[in-house]
Amino acid sequence: MKRWGRLGAAVAVLLALSGCEGGMANLLGREPLYIYVEKAEGSIGNPAENDGTASQSQALIEGFRKLNPNVDIHVNHFAADQIVEAMAFRQSRGLGPDLVVSPVVTALRLHERGLSEAVALNPVQLDRLAPRFRNDFRLGNRYMAIPLLAKPQVACFDRRRVSDPPTTLTELLELSAKGLQVGLPLQLAPLLWTASSFGADDTLLQLLEHPPSKPSSTPVLVSADDRRQLEAWLTWLAATNLQTNVSFAEDDAELVGQLERGERDWISCNGNWLNPLNRKLDKNLGMSVLPGAEGRPAKPITALRVWSFGRHSTGRQRKLAESFVLFSLNKVNQREMMLSAPGTLPVNPDVLVPTKSSHRLAALVTSLENSHMLNFSDPDQTVAAARAMDFVLQRTVQGELTPAEATAMLLSNRPAAALAP
Repeated sequence: MKRWGRLGAAVAVLLALSGCEGGMANLLGREPLYIYVEKAEGSIGNPAENDGTASQSQALIEGFRKLNPNVDIHVNHFAADQIVEAMAFRQSRGLGPDLVVSPVVTALRLHERGLSEAVALNPVQLDRLAPRFRNDFRLGNRYMAIPLLAKPQVACFDRRRVSDPPTTLTELLELSAKGLQVGLPLQLAPLLWTASSFGADDTLLQLLEHPPSKPSSTPVLVSADDRRQLEAWLTWLAATNLQTNVSFAEDDAELVGQLERGERDWISCNGNWLNPLNRKLDKNLGMSVLPGAEGRPAKPITALRVWSFGRHSTGRQRKLAESFVLFSLNKVNQREMMLSAPGTLPVNPDVLVPTKSSHRLAALVTSLENSHMLNFSDPDQTVAAARAMDFVLQRTVQGELTPAEATAMLLSNRPAAALAP
């Protein structure tokens, strides 16, 4: 009985260690590295399957292990509405990941709540990042997050139905009048590219960052031209919804499903969804830049996937985490990730993107060059403001608000700027 008691105690210790960060890995003489991955918004099925994150992560891990055979890497995937609380729970117990891969808004939330730690990396090593991708994350000589990949927004269409994609909003509606089934999102962020054709995009971004509902928010001066441009865009949205062959969807997932099922011929499309669309439509999937106005390109939003560093890493784990991040940014890995998942572009400026041989990559590069990238100082405030603005857009499209009423609602409590004669 004593022998069985000792055996049971040993098993209990092993099980307890296996539940600790690095327990079993340390017993086996390997260095543990824990990575949390936020699934792409709207992902269904297997973790991160939609945007190719799973295959990209696995390829990185295998490559890193070849150079560091004693490293034991563990990856957990979380939905967007779970990852912050999961980290808070584990870190309250002195545990937590060494690295997190997420969109910018999650990285900002982690930083605000003290769940991630800014790091100081070698300036020479940071040359692997284009300045436009790293400057927004700088805190003195440290970085609160490190960009990994860019995911621009483009137009996706069925090549059997669209031979020559529209380059302006006018052309898009002309094609819809001839029978083209068009799908548009009814959320501000993925719909912002349409506002840029009216010059209203900058005003909308300022309203997101400084909503009137927050008293301490820096006031945004709104000129008469800003108001006219905003109302012109809202008028276009309301009129577009009356087109027989144009429909608005609540989110990107619904639009993608409609294109896959043949219910829509042309949609705006985030880079997260190009992987499943490519699998479904194969050679029939067309891609182009989003239509703008005459002489004014569309300015969509480019999403970034970024690295954040956990707070409870040992000194050795932190060095491994930094090495892994820099490994993910080298030219070889950045190129492999770009080619393995449609819809992603490298953040390393030394990677040659074959735009002449790939019309899809050419469209992504053009979109990126003309795009906005969201990086707000108060992510929760921004998300709340976006939801409030989405509600105004929905009521406008549904005919519950006139464009003038919607404009007034969006600009409520805004001081008017002095106007030039």
